[in-house]
Amino acid sequence: MCIAFKSKPEMRNVGDRKPKPFTAFVVSFPVLYSTPIFMKLYTFAFVVLLILCSFAAAQDSDPVMKGSAGYIVPQSAIDAQIEGKVLLAVRVDATGKVVEAKIAAGPMWPCGATPTSAFEELASTLETTFKTIEFTPAMKHGKPVEKTIGIALELKNPKLVQPVEVDPTTGKRIAMIISAGVMNGKALMLGRPEYSNAARANRESGAVDVQILVDENGKVIRAGALNGMPDLQLSAREAACKSKFAPTLLQGRPIKVSGTLTYHFVE
Repeated sequence: MCIAFKSKPEMRNVGDRKPKPFTAFVVSFPVLYSTPIFMKLYTFAFVVLLILCSFAAAQDSDPVMKGSAGYIVPQSAIDAQIEGKVLLAVRVDATGKVVEAKIAAGPMWPCGATPTSAFEELASTLETTFKTIEFTPAMKHGKPVEKTIGIALELKNPKLVQPVEVDPTTGKRIAMIISAGVMNGKALMLGRPEYSNAARANRESGAVDVQILVDENGKVIRAGALNGMPDLQLSAREAACKSKFAPTLLQGRPIKVSGTLTYHFVE
């Protein structure tokens, strides 16, 4: 399976949880109450302020991927039924070179399984691939700087592709999976996550969204964290796998359901 990365994938800052300082430009000008002169001075000052703000905004930017690249998912990850959304934390240096690319969240894998070696190979091959990609560096105050960004990917596993079924009466495709969005309120039993010792020691808190796939019997069969602090992700995923749902029917037929569960951790 090959995934193509286009020149402008979804990007967002990773690990920057504090608001960035806002820099304001103040332009002083005399206040005169003769209307024509005042309006001219005010207009001039406003234009200067806009120019200064535009110049400052143009100086700061995130890294941008140049061109495109292909990625082949390792067979071990395919066999381990790994799929779904992945968030990569990609560190780009001041020359535009990728010096590190680590999985920050995701993907999904079967509940009850521990595909450690497949996950490690997936992470390694993703990093190797991204280190071959060239970026324009981030800019701050007009100078290139090192910066870590988040790049969201979605892995499709060929072994998990649902067969296409057609309704003989309508000729239309029959849906095999439906999306239900946030599913906390639909759970018959919502698994409770443990607040691990590592998370407690690091005083980690906040929300973790977990992508899940529920089978025709209401059992969660695959799950993977979409975000959140590292030590909280596994606890949230394990809790999601323990959740139970009523079977979902579509036109009287049981159907798989994809969605998310959100867990909130408080110190």
